[in-house]
Amino acid sequence: MATISHRAMVLCSHPGRLLNYSVLLNRLEFYHLSLCLNLDEVRKALASRQRYSLFIHDDFRPGAGELLSLKALSQSNTFRQFLLVGHYSAEEKSGLMQWAWANRVPLLDVLDKPVSLAQLREVTSSMVLYHSEDERPIRSSVREFHDYAPSGDHLSCLTGSDCQR
Repeated sequence: MATISHRAMVLCSHPGRLLNYSVLLNRLEFYHLSLCLNLDEVRKALASRQRYSLFIHDDFRPGAGELLSLKALSQSNTFRQFLLVGHYSAEEKSGLMQWAWANRVPLLDVLDKPVSLAQLREVTSSMVLYHSEDERPIRSSVREFHDYAPSGDHLSCLTGSDCQR
């Protein structure tokens, strides 16, 4: 039986790690990838209005703005499930999972860096495949996550060139 290739987006500011993610995800039969170095690239990829099975955020730093933006992305119907990668204590991991549960964000896992093929295989094997949501429209709120930007990316929002307020 042929497997269906899933679509994934990876946000990571380090080009070498992004290439590593592409190799790992290809081995797991994720052949449709959007590899983004920064938030502007995420915005451009979202302009195509494609749905993604998985959103991987490398170096996610939990803060009020980032958590709200993650919630908005999950409610947009663009991303089915999320994976956060970084350096977290056990308490932070537990807190992120509890927050995701309480806010109905489909967070698969919170992993420590570096991510291995075995870890990604375990996480992706637990993914839930959604077929009924394909008919639901992608909400316009995916364009309104300027607060999701890392601190250095707020300049374009302040000038009004990329963000709508």
